[in-house]
Amino acid sequence: MKRNGTTSAGRTRWRCKDPGCGSSRTRGYGTAARDVRGFIDWLLSADTQEQRHVSARTLRRRNELGWSLWPPCPMDGQVHDVVHLDGIHLGRNAVVLIAWGDGHVLGWYVARRETSAAWMNLMARIAEPVAVVCDGGGGIRKALRHAWPGARVQRCLFHICLNIGAILGTNPRHEASRQLLRLAKDLTRVHDGDAMAAWLGAYTAWETRHKDFLEQKSVWADGSENDLHQRLVKARDTMRRRIRERTMFTFMDPELGTATPVPTTNNAIESQNARIRAMPGNHRGLCLLRRIKAVCWWCHQHTEHPENPAWLATHAWRDEQIEHLYRQAWEHSDEGRQQVFGIPARYGTGIDWNEFHTSTPWKDTD
Repeated sequence: MKRNGTTSAGRTRWRCKDPGCGSSRTRGYGTAARDVRGFIDWLLSADTQEQRHVSARTLRRRNELGWSLWPPCPMDGQVHDVVHLDGIHLGRNAVVLIAWGDGHVLGWYVARRETSAAWMNLMARIAEPVAVVCDGGGGIRKALRHAWPGARVQRCLFHICLNIGAILGTNPRHEASRQLLRLAKDLTRVHDGDAMAAWLGAYTAWETRHKDFLEQKSVWADGSENDLHQRLVKARDTMRRRIRERTMFTFMDPELGTATPVPTTNNAIESQNARIRAMPGNHRGLCLLRRIKAVCWWCHQHTEHPENPAWLATHAWRDEQIEHLYRQAWEHSDEGRQQVFGIPARYGTGIDWNEFHTSTPWKDTD
């Protein structure tokens, strides 16, 4: 084929070199990959719409394709020494659970809240690691028992300190509370066996020293009794549970067999979470669905091998495809076969007139 002028639309016309053939054709120039690449670059940057090299209206039009796609979550079959687990809460409406290991994102899962079922769906896509570092809340312990029963758990010591501080406050009134808060802060400085033994001895001495103070009761008017220092007792019980679980000092177990040391905190993923939380501030006004997609796009771009924009524009799942599958699942379900009003609202954010008005029959006065 050789160039042979242009068409009326301005495209280059190509004609066969064989004089007897006479066939000609034009080449289409797709812009989908360019739009996806530009969308990702803008989303992961701090630029506003006015700071891009195109107008704001053109940018929004080109970003429509990126917003309609869902980035693929990889299947990780490699066994990692340490995996960090944490969740990004988007207000009270959604949470994105993220797994981080070896310097990149291993997987993510979007859920309504942190539950054991949601964590198990995330863990099902990742091979069981040697050790897991987490904050231990939101059903993650139950999920670890079922999905990764052989993984050793290291509770984030900084989160334990925060939990004790949330119960006692930043400036407790009683001396016993101040001493326990100081012990919780010293927990983050434990890095070897001697420091661990010294900390456990200091905590045992604290319980012995303030035993009578902790057992004080208050009597209500009906004769019932309750702890006089409820917050301090709650903090003590929390610390007892953490010690009884034996997940605070897993990093010092010589039988772990990890090639890299197990960290005592979740700082590796918390530092990445700070960058994720900055995205809604850089691009204000995003709805909940787009905030979820923004977090998913960040996770995809920080995987070990993210897909290129051309592949994403062709193979990534779109909103229309997901809606079609959702409709098919509803129509084939038992409840869907019995309904006569069709598929229900996906999010249910519409306003029903009957919820705010009462209809009354019209009275004919004639």
